[in-house]
Amino acid sequence: MKKIITIFKWLISVTAILLISIICYIRFSRTIDPYIYRATSSKVKFTSQYKHQELMLNLDDSTKIHAALFSPDSAKVKATIFHHLGNGMELNTAQLMYKALLNNGYQIFTYERRGYGGSSGDDDDSSLLKKDAIEIFDKFKEMNEVKDTDIIIWGVSLGGIFATTNAAERNSDIKGLIIEGTFSSFPDVAKHYASEINLENYKWLIPLVLNNDFPTNKEIKKVTKPVVIIHSTEDKLIPFELGQNIFFNSNKANTTFWQIEGEHVKGIINYEQEYLNKFDEILYN
Repeated sequence: MKKIITIFKWLISVTAILLISIICYIRFSRTIDPYIYRATSSKVKFTSQYKHQELMLNLDDSTKIHAALFSPDSAKVKATIFHHLGNGMELNTAQLMYKALLNNGYQIFTYERRGYGGSSGDDDDSSLLKKDAIEIFDKFKEMNEVKDTDIIIWGVSLGGIFATTNAAERNSDIKGLIIEGTFSSFPDVAKHYASEINLENYKWLIPLVLNNDFPTNKEIKKVTKPVVIIHSTEDKLIPFELGQNIFFNSNKANTTFWQIEGEHVKGIINYEQEYLNKFDEILYN
């Protein structure tokens, strides 16, 4: 009997060590990162009907980032928007959201993350993508066209986590932050999808294997400039509750939660004038 108990204990110990080893390997080798950030790029040449400058920014590790600065037709630019794109969005698709903003005097800078669209590099490490976002912002704010303008950071969907971190890291450089259809953390959204595919009993594993370099529900606390959090009650991609979670963790004195309806990140299309008003309120208040 003692021999059986000894063997049983040994098997439990070996199993535990093996499980811990697998978890550590997945987490620290960032095995899951490529599945989160990598999307299929159309590789279609960028063209635009809007006045713009197409740019290639050189990062410290020689990665080249494909970007553009869209300008209004009006002579005077009233402010600059730094736009972090959602997953799967390229310059060609992002500009479909810009008409109303450009017509109202805003110029808009946006970029394609490394390894996507016209940018080089590999998008397989979230900590590197986080570093990129800040480095790109620092290069952007030194552009002659941007230097003397007020800056509002805008992020949609996955881009909202980049935008929030960007705002937290460069709080003193901006007028405010607007995010739409964004989630509170990667573990939070992963737990939601685990339930969707009947893996409810394995949700406890998610925080152990998943790196969380963009804890939006924590980063939002660091932003002291005006913040607008927008989320649709009908969002089928990012649950409404995850947007509410960000607001719950924010500084209420400077943060507004705007509840809308419609598809994922279609606020600028469905609520054009109200959306413009949110930018103007940040700019002029």
